[in-house]
Amino acid sequence: MPRFALSAWLWIVLVTLIGGCSDASDGPRTADAPTDVEQLDQCNLPVGDIPVSSTESGIEYVRTPDACFDKLDGYSFQPNYVEVEGLRYHYLDEGPADGEVVLMLHGQPSWSYLYRKMIPVLADAGYRVIAPDHIGMGRSDKPVDPRVHQFEQHVAWLKAFIGALGLADITLFVQDWGSHFGLRMAGDNPDNFARIVLANGDLAVIPAGLNPFTAPVFEFDNTIEGTVEFLSQGPADRAGSFQNWMIFSATAPYLFVADILQLLTVNTLTEVQLAAYNAPFPAPIYRGGPRAFPSMVAGIETQNMPAYEALGRFDRPFMFLGGDSDFRQGSIENQNKWTTHVPGAAGQPHERYDAGHFIQEDVGEEMATHVVDFMQANPIPVAGPLFNRRYCEILLVSESGEAFEARVYNSLGLNNCPQEAWDALDLDAIATEQEASLAAKNGPRYWVLDLIMQISDEEPIDGFGETATFGALDMFLAATIDLDSVVSGENEPYVVNEVARSTIFTFVAGRRIYELEDDAGERYIMQSMSQMIDPEQELYDLVSLDERLDLPDGWSFNTRILQEDLQLVANGTARVITDDLSNTYQMVE
Repeated sequence: MPRFALSAWLWIVLVTLIGGCSDASDGPRTADAPTDVEQLDQCNLPVGDIPVSSTESGIEYVRTPDACFDKLDGYSFQPNYVEVEGLRYHYLDEGPADGEVVLMLHGQPSWSYLYRKMIPVLADAGYRVIAPDHIGMGRSDKPVDPRVHQFEQHVAWLKAFIGALGLADITLFVQDWGSHFGLRMAGDNPDNFARIVLANGDLAVIPAGLNPFTAPVFEFDNTIEGTVEFLSQGPADRAGSFQNWMIFSATAPYLFVADILQLLTVNTLTEVQLAAYNAPFPAPIYRGGPRAFPSMVAGIETQNMPAYEALGRFDRPFMFLGGDSDFRQGSIENQNKWTTHVPGAAGQPHERYDAGHFIQEDVGEEMATHVVDFMQANPIPVAGPLFNRRYCEILLVSESGEAFEARVYNSLGLNNCPQEAWDALDLDAIATEQEASLAAKNGPRYWVLDLIMQISDEEPIDGFGETATFGALDMFLAATIDLDSVVSGENEPYVVNEVARSTIFTFVAGRRIYELEDDAGERYIMQSMSQMIDPEQELYDLVSLDERLDLPDGWSFNTRILQEDLQLVANGTARVITDDLSNTYQMVE
């Protein structure tokens, strides 16, 4: 297919791909006349109407036949799926399962095929590469009604996808619409992202009342003959041009995504590659996503502003990569906007390429190598042996005069506290067997520190390290606690308890710490996260913990990234508190 010579304004139309919602449905449900009969034959589409499924919430969707994806050029990756709100999300998962995560988000109208050149380079370098297909694209399920495709809905789906896979310390690589979704997520939850690479992308920030775009009506217009012919008749101003692109996407009777990919790449794609880009969309009913994405811009007003402001405080590594033939999202102007806005961009190896808007297609291998170099030059803090380690504790509480003493048994190093065994514990039986007033659970918990060192060889408490078996769990005696008050064996929040402890707690440089300060100026640093009260609480939720805590008057919660190692020293006694969610903190002495 020859590459069309486009005017500068037409390039701007096609590369300013930012998103909103539609207001009508895509009516036809039968295949239009194919340009690639062999491909359609391969898909084994039904002769009659294509089957339409429905989620419990009433979203009608279709699923591209697996046969459409057979023998795609350069794309031999195994499919993976996760269900989100009743829709099947497809993603690639390449490289070592324990490698650092690289999340790669594509734009419109492409799919994960766009990343086929980059994935092997990153995977071979030891990284775990996750490349999903947006709902409506690739091998993911495709809602029939274009009105389903709304910006906030796609952000919510992606957040659910990340949660379902349990991804953390993510290196985010985004382009085109992938950047609008991805930067929004990173701004909403910056602590879940270790690095960001922005390639020919942006985040749509439109103040209230200033959105110039109107969502089109999704009806096929048989007067439209082709991409270039239609768009060349549109207005020359940027907003008007993009409005024309929205209308074309919604109404063109033949919307073949490969044509758009070719128009916005420097390289000439082969017929086989063009067929691969078209593969997920063998008939009009499958093209609701590509049709709707441009119109999503009409629904964006103000909601991205908090995320954009948050990225103005993002101090982790940030790199911009631009294609010289992308006159909008890849432009030097857009690059400068982001590299001056994000603190983490300072000193990073930003790069420009002889490439179009779909930069992955033009310089995929070269760019992937540069990304590897960037990641290796900006390593994620190496976690100590304890960071994010799961453990549980049993407290054996006995009266000691007018107060209480708890002997604390810990599972760390013996087992990871399997949930089934933990749930099966009989606390009354344990208390009777151990001759305690009561037995209480403390956990599951996760360490948010990296290393614990004993100050001396002397045992901090009598019997330290002795093991006991509770149900199916082996544990060792780790500490004793003098409790001023006990409620079912649990400490009251924000009440200081003294723990027999002669240790140095170490938090490594680059680690985010979570800190409480009381009304007297005493500081307490979180040592462990609890799932006792909120079983769904994860480490990446802690950055916004202040929104969930009912702090005493005069208290405050803060979080920051360490510029150097931090050590908490307890020389015989540690002063420990818990918060409303049973997370534990040690006082800074």
